[in-house]
Amino acid sequence: MAAPGRQVAVSGTSNILRYVSRVTGDASLYNESDLESSALIDEILSLTDALELRMNGSKAEVGQLLNTISGFLSSSDYVAGSYFSIADIALCCTLTAMDPKTCTQYTEVLPCTYSQISLRK
Repeated sequence: MAAPGRQVAVSGTSNILRYVSRVTGDASLYNESDLESSALIDEILSLTDALELRMNGSKAEVGQLLNTISGFLSSSDYVAGSYFSIADIALCCTLTAMDPKTCTQYTEVLPCTYSQISLRK
């Protein structure tokens, strides 16, 4: 990312997704002018960041995060509401990087997420 007079590295899935969304001006994936929507997306991104950091941690920690994320999926078609957003992309990236054995007891999250991503192109 270039800034006047200096360059700053952008790292982390969530930060990269926010950056790409801002640079492209595509408000369909991350609409910062809609404060309620962007706050929900940011909340999900923080959960996916935490999941990414703890994916090799204890099953209890991973389970708690997956259960929280599952709650968002149980009330809407997409993880952060009624439309596809960078939160869905971040979650899909994090889940695909996880060891499937870690997630076997949380299958209520995975099939829903993967089917949403693949069916709604």
